Amino acid sequence: MIGRAPLLSRRALLLLAGCAVGCNQRAIESWLSQSDGTDTSSLYTDAAFSRAMAELRKHAPAPIDALSLLVYPDHAVLQARDPASPKTVVQYVYRGGLVAPPVPVKLLGTGKLDDNLFPLDSVKLTAIPKLARDAKTKANIPEGVVARVLLKRNLPETMDIKFRVFVTSQRRDATLEADETGRLLD
Repeated sequence: MIGRAPLLSRRALLLLAGCAVGCNQRAIESWLSQSDGTDTSSLYTDAAFSRAMAELRKHAPAPIDALSLLVYPDHAVLQARDPASPKTVVQYVYRGGLVAPPVPVKLLGTGKLDDNLFPLDSVKLTAIPKLARDAKTKANIPEGVVARVLLKRNLPETMDIKFRVFVTSQRRDATLEADETGRLLD
């Protein structure tokens, strides 16, 4: 048995080294294949975004009084008033073609809920994919990607509803704002 232990240890080390090279290769391939904004599964494409919003609208009772909408490349999070309990906000998460059951949101701060809510239909949501593309171009970060798009009221500064687009890279980040129609602001 003593003679076999070093042999087993060498085999284990070779197996681990092989896995490390293979695992690292898969990580590199995964990194290289990340979305560049043209991926049809990204929510920053018109078709994928339309499907996501259609699914969210099926699950959130109309009319939707939204607190916020947060769109990532692979999922979207809608926080909206629960019509069954008007002082409560619930969160819907869309990912992979499905919407998770609503989860109550813990509200913090001293502001009034009604001041923060807005009718989701009052905003040009269909502008989000184009807004993501335009913001990436305007940010002028060659290796930058759109990390998320946030839609909410611009409180406490104004009652305006604004989009915020977060473009990020390893070197620097940028945040761009747009009005409720999706027009980028200077």
